[in-house]
Amino acid sequence: MDFKTFVAPLHPFVMRNPARGGNGNQHPFGDAIKVAKRLTESPGALMSVDLPDMLPGWPYNWPGMDNWLNQVKAFIEDKKKSGLTNWYGLEIWNEPDGTWKESNGSFNEMWKKTYDLIRQADPGEKIIGPCYSYYQENKLKDFLQYCKQNDCIPDIISWHELSGIDGVASHLKAYRNLERSLGIKELPISINEYCDAEHELEGQPGSSARFIGKFERYKVDSAMITWWFVPHPGRLGSLMATDTEKGAGWYFYQWYGDMTGDMVSVTPPNENSKNVDGAACVDASKGYVSFIFGGPNDGSINAVIKNLPTFIGSAANVKVEKVDWKSKDTPSSGPDKIFEKSYPVTNGQISVDLSGTNGSSGYRIYITGTGGAGGAGAGAGDAPAPAPVPAPGNNDNITNNNVPNNNNNANNGFPGNDNNNGNNINNQWNNNNNNNNNQWNNNNNNNNNNQWNNNNNNNNNQWNNNNNNNNNNDQWNNNNNNNNNNPWNNNNNNNPWNNNQWNNNNNNNNQWNNNNNNNPWNNNNNNPWNNNNNNNNNQWNNNGNVQQATTNVSQGPKYKIVNRNSNKVLTAGNDGNVQQWSDNGNTNQQWTMTKEGNGYKIVNVGTNMALDVSGASKNDGSNVVVSSSNTGTNQLWSVQEIGAGYSVIQNLNSAKNLDVEKGSIIDGGNVLQWSNNGNSNQQWKIVTV
Repeated sequence: MDFKTFVAPLHPFVMRNPARGGNGNQHPFGDAIKVAKRLTESPGALMSVDLPDMLPGWPYNWPGMDNWLNQVKAFIEDKKKSGLTNWYGLEIWNEPDGTWKESNGSFNEMWKKTYDLIRQADPGEKIIGPCYSYYQENKLKDFLQYCKQNDCIPDIISWHELSGIDGVASHLKAYRNLERSLGIKELPISINEYCDAEHELEGQPGSSARFIGKFERYKVDSAMITWWFVPHPGRLGSLMATDTEKGAGWYFYQWYGDMTGDMVSVTPPNENSKNVDGAACVDASKGYVSFIFGGPNDGSINAVIKNLPTFIGSAANVKVEKVDWKSKDTPSSGPDKIFEKSYPVTNGQISVDLSGTNGSSGYRIYITGTGGAGGAGAGAGDAPAPAPVPAPGNNDNITNNNVPNNNNNANNGFPGNDNNNGNNINNQWNNNNNNNNNQWNNNNNNNNNNQWNNNNNNNNNQWNNNNNNNNNNDQWNNNNNNNNNNPWNNNNNNNPWNNNQWNNNNNNNNQWNNNNNNNPWNNNNNNPWNNNNNNNNNQWNNNGNVQQATTNVSQGPKYKIVNRNSNKVLTAGNDGNVQQWSDNGNTNQQWTMTKEGNGYKIVNVGTNMALDVSGASKNDGSNVVVSSSNTGTNQLWSVQEIGAGYSVIQNLNSAKNLDVEKGSIIDGGNVLQWSNNGNSNQQWKIVTV
């Protein structure tokens, strides 16, 4: 990959890579030391090291404590020999709630011993953790209490947000409240994997804008886009459409990375909704205000920009641009200008109305001025706060108070993202956490497109921006934990395990699959972790056509559909997502099966909607949902009996099997489609109710 063309313009801050990349490790590419060397081409870009990715297998194959500590020590020695200094920190473990097995022993003991080793061998390096797969307040509380008692509190706290924007704001507020309740100082937060609940939307401008807005508002230190699509490690968390072509997301993150000066506050129409949000900056030295935004809206957005700085003058020159998105794999030619015109500044304020907006595109309002007196605006050193606001009557209004956020410095020029193999990008508008002034994280790089090969890894780049206007210090009410109580709710909110299916390139289909059954890797949407694993697609059904029915299916009755691996029941959530759940007798766990042509229409009794593959996708990892009945083959399923009362259920449109993501055995495990692999998480018992 051409670093100067595809990575440097994003101004990466942090990239996340495996400690080792090669045969026998988690990934054959992405070696952190090699990638960190490449990152020196982008001043200010740092490397976050995922230590457990030295290990093979998913969940990780634990080598024993002594072997593990020796591997960590050897990595630190190689890191020091490299002479590189662009390190963000060392992550002791990744997603322990799903990857740490009871048979490994005590996670806390491993944490403490590894922590002490790092402090001794690499005393100046920051330690990151626990990197839970989603925000789990009770687990975090227990972990932090242990760390406080045993003098091993991480320097940077981390968890993942993989179920979309729902709950993100409340998790960030709840965590700060938790710190206060435990008497722990405020730690920098790294959301080192984040993504829309629909993983096919990875890198979409409209989806990303909402994450960026909240990360800025709550001063997240770094954040990285996920890297669900493992077969494409060089695509920067789907910001690249191909190995050599930019997608719409790339241009949106470039806007973000180009922000300088001070971040200012943005008030969305509803902080806790899935709707439009964004981030804004003011740079008095360069004489501009920039506001990027996007997300679901009703077709019109009204952005009210208040407290404009005096350098704008009495008339503001406003340029409005958009970048349209079709899919993560669709190349983009870049932004289009919607209009550019002058607005009179009244009482330090202007209002910009946009019509014909949509939820997938990204938008930017770029304001410069005439320099004349502009009414009661902010001083030259103050920052305005833009706010996307939908037109009157809509719920999408966003307002900005232009109050500069604490974190002043929007980035000394390093906002963007850079992470190698693909990961997140959240520019970091450095925040009050001083630690990183100006580091607009960007880690997103995945792009290995060959060039990064080895070295590039999956990193979830962090484009965080912590700067934001911390407006709310005190709002950290506990009540917003939302997830505490069981995040695996139907609407599968905070459950990150969507999307992936950890089956890897190792032809042995089972290496990543259910054999690891203690693992919550359920969730929705595309899961990249399977590279070419469908080796045996036809093991169960030749040419994708499964026999029409098993002997235990007849038309008319109601059925429960029970997964063999987890013994959980196929369940339709209120949000249309399909998951597995313990049998509760509710109608959202009951299904009718009606013969139509070569397959069955499987309809949920509780919702009266048909079992469907989202977007009629034919890709591995595409989410399974319920939706209004239609005539498409994406709502038809064939059923093949395989013995012992179990069947494989296959979508006629895609020839992919109904699958519980990553072989999850917990409530809330996501259901998706996957190539036939013969594993028990693709086997179902159809039981008459």
